[in-house]
Amino acid sequence: MGDSQFYDGTKLLSMKDINGQTPEIFISTSNRSAGKTTYFGRMVVNRFKKQGKKFCLLYRYNYELSGCSEQFFKDIGQLFFQGDVMTEAKRGNGVFVELFLNKKSCGYCISLNFADQIKKKSHLLSDVDCILFDEFQSENDHYAPNEINKLLSIHTSIARGAGEQVRRVPLYMLSNKVSIINPYFLSLGISDRLKDDTKYLRGDGFVLEQSYIESVATEQLESAFNRAFKNERYVGYASQNVYLNDTKTFI
Repeated sequence: MGDSQFYDGTKLLSMKDINGQTPEIFISTSNRSAGKTTYFGRMVVNRFKKQGKKFCLLYRYNYELSGCSEQFFKDIGQLFFQGDVMTEAKRGNGVFVELFLNKKSCGYCISLNFADQIKKKSHLLSDVDCILFDEFQSENDHYAPNEINKLLSIHTSIARGAGEQVRRVPLYMLSNKVSIINPYFLSLGISDRLKDDTKYLRGDGFVLEQSYIESVATEQLESAFNRAFKNERYVGYASQNVYLNDTKTFI
């Protein structure tokens, strides 16, 4: 079952983990175009505007950093931040990108594949308050070598800054439903626990939400383009929460 509106992460962000403690990892999956990216993108920008808290956008490959400011801000800027301008500048010989909102430094773009380089320049990212990792599941099952280790290295590098050995830096992980046996679900022990009707799942240090926005699914299915390709499995994956890369489905 699903809602008739766009995604709202308020419940996920208010949850405690399986031990009753504040989680540091928040995972959100849903059908495509449900509004996850918009919700969390707006959230981190608002936090910067209101509280001065910087954010870090995490990508898989370094080539994705080029133009990351426009990629991230174009839609939410038009919707929620009209009049604000986001720009970018390469830093550390191209190891990462610094983001600016109205000429004020607001965050960074980094890639998993540059985890070793980020470790050496972690002091430059010591003011990061949170990390946003969009599309953490790959539709083509194309992950970076040793990807989980690289994520751990990057988070450790960022979380040891600001005069602390370890500080809390929440990680927000977003994606469409691709595979129940993706590397992250396997590493976190999610694959064995997830059920067809699971909406929220608590783990040690993390919480997960599976959402389904019915109005978005209906619009996708009724579009002329998707009606033309209605027999293709990808249409079901994108609109109806059907996993793309394995047999388990959530409808």
